[in-house]
Amino acid sequence: MPPHNWPNEPIDIIQKFETRHKHPDAGALFAWAVWAVECLHYLDDVDLAFDASPTTAVGHRPDVVDVAHARWATGTCITALDLCAAGLGRALCNHTRPRELDLADFDPTGKPSQQILARRAQLPIAAQQWLDDVLADPDYRAVKSARDWLTHSRLKRHFVLDTGGPPQRLSLELPPNKLPVRQLIEMTRDLSTRRVSAFLQMLPYL
Repeated sequence: MPPHNWPNEPIDIIQKFETRHKHPDAGALFAWAVWAVECLHYLDDVDLAFDASPTTAVGHRPDVVDVAHARWATGTCITALDLCAAGLGRALCNHTRPRELDLADFDPTGKPSQQILARRAQLPIAAQQWLDDVLADPDYRAVKSARDWLTHSRLKRHFVLDTGGPPQRLSLELPPNKLPVRQLIEMTRDLSTRRVSAFLQMLPYL
């Protein structure tokens, strides 16, 4: 598939935000978020080719490829969304510490604190709504759960016996469902594209 085409040039939108707020660090974080989305579109192409191929690159086992692609997809997707939150923290919340903020630092439903509420209060309503929409998105919750399990623990994997055709894909157990890796990659691609596109559409009004 061709590379993802944004409706409007993201770098132009980001540079105008930088000019208004005089905060290049925030702009750099937003640009990384855009590139993370584009990486997921590239991964989607790589995974589609793998899905249709009877062999794997350099003889790697299909289950190894599946887990590698799942980690790549989930980690990159959550990173893209966290980078948007991090840029908001730098530009609008006077965040100056070395560690970047992420979505959890703006989530009043997780571990609510006066610090989170005070941080959110510094944001325009549109930015607060974008954060809440992401946090409430069931696809976000599914992807973050998979990312957390793949990064910090382990997931149950379900195999299909080799039938002699193309590689049989794994399914990851994400209670209450089993999610095929191919479907997970599509979910991360679409979630990151949808939410970062909405972020870019909002940015000129902040």
